[in-house]
Amino acid sequence: MPSVFCSERRVEFCETDAAGIAHFSSLIIYMEQAEHALLRSLGLSVASSSFGASWPRVRVECDFISPAKFEDVLSLQTTIALLGTKSVTYQHRLSIGSTVIATGKVTSVCCSRLDGSMTSIIIPPHIRELLIQYVGATVG
Repeated sequence: MPSVFCSERRVEFCETDAAGIAHFSSLIIYMEQAEHALLRSLGLSVASSSFGASWPRVRVECDFISPAKFEDVLSLQTTIALLGTKSVTYQHRLSIGSTVIATGKVTSVCCSRLDGSMTSIIIPPHIRELLIQYVGATVG
């Protein structure tokens, strides 16, 4: 059975606009932070030094549904919509209690940075094995 990775975070004052509502750009940061938390839970990092990899983002989608305000505690549910040969597309659902505030997707590409440049590489088998448990799960 596919897994859903769940995390929480609080809306900080610096992430809000003059009305005290989380700025749209903060939603993308929340999704990226959920990705980082998922990777850390697997003993990985977005900037792995073990094989000189990094995971730059190449595509972001975000649909705003309802506002989040300063001090709100957000629940973030993360799954993998697509696990490609060289990329991962994470699917996110952000909510406050039962109210969904946003949904989105972020695509990251596995890249080598050993020679000083960013070159896409095949996702190593040991990482693919860890990520596969989140493929195909539905959030909600």
